[in-house]
Amino acid sequence: MPEFIYFVRPTRPTFPGDGTPEEFAVIQEHMAFLHEKLAEGSLILVGRTQDESPVGICIFEADDLDRATAFAQSDPAVANGIFVPEVRPYGVFLMRGRN
Repeated sequence: MPEFIYFVRPTRPTFPGDGTPEEFAVIQEHMAFLHEKLAEGSLILVGRTQDESPVGICIFEADDLDRATAFAQSDPAVANGIFVPEVRPYGVFLMRGRN
């Protein structure tokens, strides 16, 4: 199945340092969404940079770019305007534990 990557960036550069309780509640929904996708088997990898301007990445499988874009748009943090996504076709070449 084709693989895609989406990057998520906060809509403001000061997040998460100035996040509101409501935004952090949505981030919990975001995490639940990712756990659900992992359990479904479409998610390959999720992480984020560990600096003051975090960028999240998600590598996942989808049938095509339209469905990959829909996947990213259905992320609660994207749908609620906390993160802005960028979806691109991707191909995992090497990965520990995967031939």
